[in-house]
Amino acid sequence: MTNDHFEPGAYTNMTEALNGYFQMPFNTLAGAKYGYPDFPLFSGVLKEYDSNPTSYEDLTPSECTKLYNTDFMSSHRNLFLITKHSSNTTHNNTLLDMIDVGGLGVSPSNWMCSYYQAGEPRVYLCTSFPCNSSELASNVTSGLPWWVKLTTGEEVEISGCKSERIAEKCKVQFSLDIMIVVICCNLVKACCMVTAVVRSREPTLVTLGDAIDSFLRIPDPMTMGICFADRRFIERGWRHGGRTGPKQWKQEGVKRWWTSVSKTRWMACMFFCLIIIVAAGVALRLGVRSEGTIGNTDLKSL
Repeated sequence: MTNDHFEPGAYTNMTEALNGYFQMPFNTLAGAKYGYPDFPLFSGVLKEYDSNPTSYEDLTPSECTKLYNTDFMSSHRNLFLITKHSSNTTHNNTLLDMIDVGGLGVSPSNWMCSYYQAGEPRVYLCTSFPCNSSELASNVTSGLPWWVKLTTGEEVEISGCKSERIAEKCKVQFSLDIMIVVICCNLVKACCMVTAVVRSREPTLVTLGDAIDSFLRIPDPMTMGICFADRRFIERGWRHGGRTGPKQWKQEGVKRWWTSVSKTRWMACMFFCLIIIVAAGVALRLGVRSEGTIGNTDLKSL
């Protein structure tokens, strides 16, 4: 908007501003009749400011770009960009343009440097705009001017902003049906555990120490006298149906920790771990791209 929009007696016509937004002659009655979703939105914003101007705060261009350079805005919402133009020079209407920034697969802060594309309602872009909002915010903070290209093609310089302050609304959302199922399953599990503790009088084998204690008190008759037997010896002896006997100890060199598991199990474990890593990498790439932050921010800032 022009710099005299908030002065008494300023000429404001939302229909003229929406002509560039819809890229066609816009009629107020047609907009109300056919239910353009942005028409009541913009109209409500203007009326809300007139009824409660104290909810808005004045910001400098550097403060404005720094505040809105985020993907998750929780303390502010509607924003007026004030240009250096005056309505009595180039424009009679104080409203120059209006856009509704939505989640079209791009970062919500990309409108600051790609205002024209962000205001195009008929183009659903799946990739990020060729701009870097963080770089723009840094340039504006250093004193460089903030230029915005409107949907009408005109380029204007921003001199300040008015931002609406809102109370942050945080809430927990969950499915009540799923929560009830989870609670019921946990209740059944807890009942089973209590029943097992109360009714079972036999010693339990829960940890490795329990198993060692059990075998020391009650030795296994099938493995008695063959403490030096390894897995291959047991498999070779029991496979032929014969009873295994004592085995002579033979030094076979140093045994490393990874030799306790077979090569087949190692290969299977590495294979599934590799699948998980690849799938997570692909999902991360798609997620970052959908947020519109690819190329603009690194993983550390996320």
